[in-house]
Amino acid sequence: MAIPTDIRGVRIGAAGYLTRIVICLLGLAAVAWGGFALPLFWQQASPRSIASKVLQGHTFKMRGLLDEAQQAELAERYPFCNPTALHNLVVLRLAIFNQTMAAADHALLDSSYDTVYNAARKALSCAPADSFVWLTLFWLDAGKHGFKPVNATYLRLSYALSPNESWIALWRTRLAFALFEQLPTDLSDDAIDGFIKLLDTGRLTWQAVEIFEHAPPVAQNRIIESLKTALAISRRGFAEALHNKGLDVVIPGESPAEARCPSDGALSIRRGLQPEKQGAQQDSKIEPKAPIIDVPKVEFDTLCH
Repeated sequence: MAIPTDIRGVRIGAAGYLTRIVICLLGLAAVAWGGFALPLFWQQASPRSIASKVLQGHTFKMRGLLDEAQQAELAERYPFCNPTALHNLVVLRLAIFNQTMAAADHALLDSSYDTVYNAARKALSCAPADSFVWLTLFWLDAGKHGFKPVNATYLRLSYALSPNESWIALWRTRLAFALFEQLPTDLSDDAIDGFIKLLDTGRLTWQAVEIFEHAPPVAQNRIIESLKTALAISRRGFAEALHNKGLDVVIPGESPAEARCPSDGALSIRRGLQPEKQGAQQDSKIEPKAPIIDVPKVEFDTLCH
C-alpha cells in the first residue's frame, strides 16, 4: 500500500515531466515561428529602410524605387496582415507617383495613380488606424476629383488618428490650407489648431511662415486671431520670422512690425498678403505638388504640448 509521501512524490514527478514537455513544445513552436518569420523580416528590410529614407526627404532613382516596391509587394501574398510592410509599400508607390508627376509622363500617370491608390486601400484594410495612409488617400482623391464629402472623411480620420505627429501634420497642414476656403467648420478648426501645434514645436517656424504666406487671407486672419493660444516664445519667433522674410504682419503685442506698419485689419497689404475678396471662389482640386518634400528628420518627432 502506497503511503501519502510516495503519492506526493509521484505527483511532483509527473508535474515536472509535464512542465518539461510544455517548455519543449514552446521551444519548438518558437523555432518554427523563427524559421517562418525571419525570412519575411529580412525580405522586407530593404523596402523598410528605403521607405523611411523617402519620408525623411531622400530621393532615389525610379528604377531603384520600382525594385523596392516590387520587393515590398510580396507582403500582399502573406497569409497574415503585415501593416508595416503595407505602409512601406504605400510610401514607395507614392514616391514613384511623385516622380511620374514631376516627369509629366502622362502615359504612366494613370497607372501609377491607380497603383498607389490601391496600395493605400489595402494598407487601410490591414491597419485602419494609419493616419499617414488616410492622408495619402485624401490627397489622391481630392487631387483627382476635387474636395468632396467622401475625401473630407479621409482628412478627418487623419486628424483624429494622429493629431500630434509632426511629420504627418506638416504635410496635412499644407494640404488643408490649400483648400481652406472649401473646408467645413470642423476641418478648418482642425487646420488652425494644427498650425498652432506646428508652431509650438519650436522647430518648424520657417515652415509655418511658408504655409502662412501662401494661405488665403481668411486663413491668415484666423491664424493671427488664434496665435493668442500659442506659446509666447513661439508667437514671438513667428512674428520675427515673418518680419525677416519681409512680410509686415501685425501680431498684437508681439510683432516687431506693429509700431511702423499700422493697418485697419490684421494684415498689411504687402509682399503678397492681400485683403479678403468677397465671393471669391477657389478651385476645389489640390495642386499636384509632391506631398513628400525635403523635411528635416527632426520633424518626425511627436509634437510637444
